[in-house]
Amino acid sequence: MPYDEKHKLIFDELVNILGPDYVFDDPGGMFAYTRDYTANFVGSMPRAEFVVAPGGTEDVQQIIRLANRLSFPFSVIGSAQSAPMSFAGGPYWCIIDPKRMNKIEIVEKNMYAIIEPYATCAEVQAEAMKRGLYTGTPEAGSQLSCLANHLHQGIHGTANRTGFAARNILGMEWVLPTGEVLRTGSLAMPGGGFFWGVGPGMDARGLLRAYIGALGALGVVTKMAVKLYPWPGPRVFPTEGIQPVKKSEFPPERFRWYFFTYPTFPQVMEGIREIGKAEIGFQVQHIPPLFFNWWRSSSNEEYWNVWLDEYWQKNAKNSLLVCIWGVASEKQLKYEEKVLKQIVQETGGEPVSDEVYERWVPYAANNWFRENYSHRVARFGSFSLSALTSEALDSLPKCFQLAFDLADKYTPPFLDHDHADWMLSYDLCHFAHCEIDFSAPNTEEIRRALHQMAREATKEEIRQGIPGYMTGAVPFHRTGRFFADTHLIAAKIKKALDANDVANPRRFINFDKIKKGK
Repeated sequence: MPYDEKHKLIFDELVNILGPDYVFDDPGGMFAYTRDYTANFVGSMPRAEFVVAPGGTEDVQQIIRLANRLSFPFSVIGSAQSAPMSFAGGPYWCIIDPKRMNKIEIVEKNMYAIIEPYATCAEVQAEAMKRGLYTGTPEAGSQLSCLANHLHQGIHGTANRTGFAARNILGMEWVLPTGEVLRTGSLAMPGGGFFWGVGPGMDARGLLRAYIGALGALGVVTKMAVKLYPWPGPRVFPTEGIQPVKKSEFPPERFRWYFFTYPTFPQVMEGIREIGKAEIGFQVQHIPPLFFNWWRSSSNEEYWNVWLDEYWQKNAKNSLLVCIWGVASEKQLKYEEKVLKQIVQETGGEPVSDEVYERWVPYAANNWFRENYSHRVARFGSFSLSALTSEALDSLPKCFQLAFDLADKYTPPFLDHDHADWMLSYDLCHFAHCEIDFSAPNTEEIRRALHQMAREATKEEIRQGIPGYMTGAVPFHRTGRFFADTHLIAAKIKKALDANDVANPRRFINFDKIKKGK
């Protein structure tokens, strides 16, 4: 539809702030902001009217102040890998794309990185590794915004040691929906710097960091410090060969993978529980056969041949994979190896054959250090999930069964996934991530099924009292009354910080729905 006078006014004012090279309203260009890597909803989402590329905190401030003055909504993206939560949601919508804000500073002595929104996990990790440091990489992809991942989900393959990413946030520079700048942690003190995340006073990080997070509805974080960890490996990530046949192997005296299988899944859980008690292992997880095939296959043809032959179903059912890092010394690695083998023996596990080990570990295991998992999966059409929850170990069998029942209901049209039950340990097994993924080609039938399944999953999470990804992605006004009336608290926070409701309106909470009691 043709743009009106208000659109022209907003566009001209944005150009005055940023210049003509960094403000876009071409309808064709806006189409690029209606999709992410999954492809399932490409073209089905509303288009924004503006995309802006600020160069720093002051630019973001001016954009947000303009949004308040001219009453137009905005949302912010990181690397746009989870676009449904930042797609346009109404007229005059402006997407803030921080593609010019990609600076990285490594503070080696105090082991943290200061990053801007467009610095990817791979870039931060590469710079950290040069200095003997490390940051976890989310399984959705190394090309994700490192800053955004610390505010949203925070699933890291190394989470057993590096933990839930949101726990690693230190000082932040945060532009509120009013255009004011809030500096948290040690930044609140003159000359304090980024080194600490708490105080003085209330820990403001709690307003942003969560399993899903505030989705940009409480403002834009333009700079963040994140904790780094010791890295005992080479300064450059070692690879050999060319994709899709590429190997990656690390010094065996400091890194060692262990690949076991168990007769039953409860025994896998018992093994993980004992590993947590012993406080060993840098990466600890259970991977389902489907995931092995997704990672290891070099083509669609190989994927289907191996899947139909049931190679991974036969050889990697009820798996347990552990990677030990000798962070302190080679002696530490040998000690943890001895403890791990004793635990696995006592809980009923056995090592896989050398052939299975060599087929997986050199070619795919080290993806967990710097991953692009989701993009590999999307090669087969696309993929989706029916559950994504972080809970105590004892709760996971129930979570998995609920997800299996829901996914089975829609299989077909979803493709066979053999109950792909991925489980990843966090914080030395104090809790764990569980996820059910499956292939879902981009068709109209699949899109309808995904929408319906998401609605059912949300209802089931509410009924069971297990808040997960689906529940967290739903606005507070729809779920808050089922969880201690949290929507009333969220509404007060949103109103205090964004009285004009311009920051990603209706996705975090819908004031009109609350007024109507919906």
